[in-house]
Amino acid sequence: MKRMKSLVIASLLLAPALAFAQPKSADDWYKEGETQYNLGNFEQAAEAFKQGFALETVDSKKAAYLYNVAQAYRQGNRCKDASFFYKRYLSLKDQDTAKPLKPEKKAEIEQRIAELDQCAKNQDDIAKKPPGDTIVPAGETGAKTGTKTVAEGEGEGEGEEEGEGVGITQTRALAPRVVSARLEGGGGYIKLGDLTSTVPAVALTAGYPVYSMNGVEIDAGIVFGFSPLKFRNSSTGEDKTGTFTSLLVNGAVTYAATPQIGVRGDLGVGVLSLGGISEMGNPFTEGAAGTSGALAMLAVRAAVSADYAITPNLVATVTPVAFSFSPPKEGLREEINSIIRLDFMLGLGYRM
Repeated sequence: MKRMKSLVIASLLLAPALAFAQPKSADDWYKEGETQYNLGNFEQAAEAFKQGFALETVDSKKAAYLYNVAQAYRQGNRCKDASFFYKRYLSLKDQDTAKPLKPEKKAEIEQRIAELDQCAKNQDDIAKKPPGDTIVPAGETGAKTGTKTVAEGEGEGEGEEEGEGVGITQTRALAPRVVSARLEGGGGYIKLGDLTSTVPAVALTAGYPVYSMNGVEIDAGIVFGFSPLKFRNSSTGEDKTGTFTSLLVNGAVTYAATPQIGVRGDLGVGVLSLGGISEMGNPFTEGAAGTSGALAMLAVRAAVSADYAITPNLVATVTPVAFSFSPPKEGLREEINSIIRLDFMLGLGYRM
């Protein structure tokens, strides 16, 4: 009886202290959520942000709490819950006319939702695979249970551009995007049979991501290349300029070696057009005869590049080697049994 009285008295004494320690306002719950998030207690962080959302009286601040809940659940590998709260966040921001979400940020979150939905589906598929039962100590079969795995976490949350969220915005080599383009310039070495020359080179690459997950992105697009080629007309002794123009269907695979650096490989197939050789006396055509137009031939291109994310939208890129090959075209000199070129280029890319 004395022990019971002691417990009652202790409870009465502790109650005011516990009540005082309990967060009271939305800001208090936000601070609690931030603390738990930074400690890696993502379940507690999500619950704290939910409490903050429930108490928040300023409508323009409510979306931030939903974003933070989604971040905490994503870090805790709860894909389905994270996807739900990202969707609720976007829904509220769509109604915010005073401070709308930037298009690139919205596209980034929508891409993350797609990845989380796929993660949730994978978890459900794994949970449904046999065996689905437990084994009691006596060896009998117990009640059916699901088997659940979790997706690998993606590091720290990226935060909200406008000060919302507890994470920090990170510049990533593979920031989710809808379309990307890069413009590069540099120099090239061209070999046409026994003819060799160095030329300036320009390449424009545009792509659309068809797959982006687990640090790997696959793009499908096109590559446009252009190089002028100076030569001397043997008939007139004048200096002339031919053109190499290529248009290729391109596939690219990029791997995020670090959050800011991506390693990329390109493979393209298309057409190479050799122009500016209509006059007689050029060194490329059979018998030094000119052509009625440009000569078109098959072209294959392979390139290796490295990307550095300056901002979420701007990328610096270097292509230490791009190799192109074209088989000979009828009308070219017999000595030109292939057209081979090696390019080195630097440039910038933009993604949105």
